[in-house]
Amino acid sequence: MATLDRPGLSLHYALRGNGPPLLLVAGLASDASSWLTVGEPLASRFLAITPDNRGAGRTRPQDGPVSIDAMADDCAALLDHLSIARAHVLGHSMGGFVAQRLALRHPARVDRLVLVATGAAPGDRSVARFRDLADRLDAGEPPESWFPRLFALIFTRRFLSDRANADAALRWAIDYPYPQCAAAFRRQCDAIAAFDGSADLTRIAAPALVIAGREDLLFSPVDCAALADRLRGAACVVLEGAAHAVHTEQPKAFVAAVASFLAH
Repeated sequence: MATLDRPGLSLHYALRGNGPPLLLVAGLASDASSWLTVGEPLASRFLAITPDNRGAGRTRPQDGPVSIDAMADDCAALLDHLSIARAHVLGHSMGGFVAQRLALRHPARVDRLVLVATGAAPGDRSVARFRDLADRLDAGEPPESWFPRLFALIFTRRFLSDRANADAALRWAIDYPYPQCAAAFRRQCDAIAAFDGSADLTRIAAPALVIAGREDLLFSPVDCAALADRLRGAACVVLEGAAHAVHTEQPKAFVAAVASFLAH
């Protein structure tokens, strides 16, 4: 575990494995722990670089300014700090927005791009859902009821209908030692709402793979296919039996798709 000092920010990150560098950018309310289900198999193939985004995990201050561009610049600074000239970049959901901006603002730093359960913009319905969650956090809703609301947006009904899965996910979230504060969640939600990369997609030069979950309520397979269609030469893969948290529900299929694409 290590930190990188940035202006007004202490960026926490972790390194694991060996091989070509792969920068993993987590989504809303997530940090480096987001990759637990796929961390080991990815680290067996790549040098996995997992920062805690602004407003999440052990990056401090947690309630500081947040924007998609700032998070992209944090990623570029982290690659500088690690003396990595060029890396593969994988972004999930909000992290997919960050990955797009990194590829635009720092194109020489991005080798191949993997965009997971994401799009060119969040969509009004998703923004409304996130803001409802932010309002509930601000109002002090207890985690025992708040997290199930979040889980209903990111996991399949099949996953949640298994009581052992649902209970384990809830207990893990409640007991997590680096929880996100309400102000930080709100700021990440605002950063998502402000993002629209639709006009910039044709300027992204990095080869890209878009991965969708068949049952995703936030970025449907249709949304993900539309994103791939607007990226030059991009492919789209839809994983069955997964909703928004694709890499959590289908880790083996996820790692196989990522490894196959990055091997070319």
